[in-house]
Amino acid sequence: MSENELEALKARVQDLEDRNAILDTLTQYGHSLDYGDFDRLVDCFTDDVVRENRRPDGSVHRWVGREGTLDFASRHSHAPEIYHKHLVLNSRIELHGDTADVQSYMFRFDAGDGERSYVWGLGRYLDKMRREPDGRWRIAHRVSEIEDQWPGRFVLKGHDNTD
Repeated sequence: MSENELEALKARVQDLEDRNAILDTLTQYGHSLDYGDFDRLVDCFTDDVVRENRRPDGSVHRWVGREGTLDFASRHSHAPEIYHKHLVLNSRIELHGDTADVQSYMFRFDAGDGERSYVWGLGRYLDKMRREPDGRWRIAHRVSEIEDQWPGRFVLKGHDNTD
């Protein structure tokens, strides 16, 4: 194998490893949020993260930094009080060295209270991710575009009180 072929192979392997690590972070987010594992949830984000939820009514709710992530986590529902599942699908990953732009579909399914389970909402995550000094890929900026939401359900308000 020539030097050029070896370098091309290393680059391809690194690309695959980065993509897989990014998908692992997105999966960890859903599992951690749904089961109240705050430490693992916080580990999905950079310490300076900015998170925004944009809702169909035009409202925007915002959380900033580690403190905002902890606030979001502590006020969000989770098992065993309420069972729901955040699913991430069809992720499109554009790598730029140690950063990445990621677009994913998201769905939240909730267990019914005496009724059938239902889709609570759907939309997409628009993430800017960064490889941190420890080698982990974390979300540095997330916009959650909620495109449809079950009417009358609870909406978690932002941490920075600008909404």
